[in-house]
Parts: sequence; structure tokens; C-alpha cells
Amino acid sequence: MKPKLRNDAVSPVIGIMLMLVVTIIIAAVVSAFGSGMIDSQAKTPQAKIGATFSVSQGMTITHDGGDAIPLDSIVFITQHGPGFGPSTEPFAEVLNTSIIADEDGNQVFLTSSTGGKSSFNPGDTLYISTDNCSMEMLQPGLYKTSKTSFSGGAITALKYQRTQNVGKTFILKVNDKDGNLISTCEVKITS
Repeated sequence: MKPKLRNDAVSPVIGIMLMLVVTIIIAAVVSAFGSGMIDSQAKTPQAKIGATFSVSQGMTITHDGGDAIPLDSIVFITQHGPGFGPSTEPFAEVLNTSIIADEDGNQVFLTSSTGGKSSFNPGDTLYISTDNCSMEMLQPGLYKTSKTSFSGGAITALKYQRTQNVGKTFILKVNDKDGNLISTCEVKITS
């Protein structure tokens, strides 16, 4: 008579080993996500941006430190400060990048293959000329409203390039194209 082989203990041992392997794999994946090894989202650049605005000299935007910001993903937004009145803060304008230049007056937001820059780096300064600080260029949404509504005078009072607004502030926000905030600063209007 031949002895019979019994395989009763094989199935539970293999089952325990498989569960142990699956547990180790899950722990490794959780650990990788937790430590940032697997980055599923691009990080928003962080930077300190400053700005000045002069009724007679135009606007400057400076990169005071932090990450370089790719120009193809940057959005500048201006928003009225509380000095313009209690209900004016919702007025926000996306700056038209075609009015922004370098210190030589060259348009900055061109492709790098046509002479433009590729990023806004620490130490860089961008300029908006006095002519481009007009309401029509810097605040086109308000400009259109002032031309089509009966409250044109009230809207014109919100114009940054107006001597009556010297001393008031507006907010400059810098976002990426996905709407993530990179930096914000208060800009005081000077003469």
C-alpha cells in the first residue's frame, strides 16, 4: 500500500504568504505617496512679487525672490482695494500681457524662439508704460463699462491712472493658468 500525501497545510501557508506580500506592497505604495516620491500634481511656483504704480511713470512688477515662473503659465490680476469704496473690491481685471515690456521696451510675452523670455526670474522687473496704464489698456473691462453705461463718471473714478486716486491701493495677484495663487501684493498709487 502506498502512503497518501496530504496537502492540508500547503493551502493555508500559501494564503498567509500571499496576504503578507500584498500587505507589504500596499505599505510601500502608501509610503511612496506619503513621502512625496510619487508626485501626481505639478507644484505651483512660490514667489514674492512686488509692484509700484505711478500715475506719471507707469507700473513696474518685480520678482523679489522664490521660484522662477514660466511666462506661458503666468496670469496677472488687478483688483481694487478698499480705498476705492466698499463695493469696488469685486472689480478685477486680468492684465493683457501684450502691454508688459522689459527695461528696453521690448514685449516680454513672446515665444522664446522670437526673442521673448521663457520665465520671470528672481531679480527681474517687468514694465508697463504710462501709455499702457490708461483705463482702456490696463482696465479694459471697466473701460467698456464706462463707455456703455450711464454711470460712466462713477466707473471712471475707479481708474488707477487718475490723480484723485493717488494714495489709494489696489491688489496685484499673480496666478498660474490653473488659478493657483503664486503671490499677492498691495500696490500704492503714487503721483
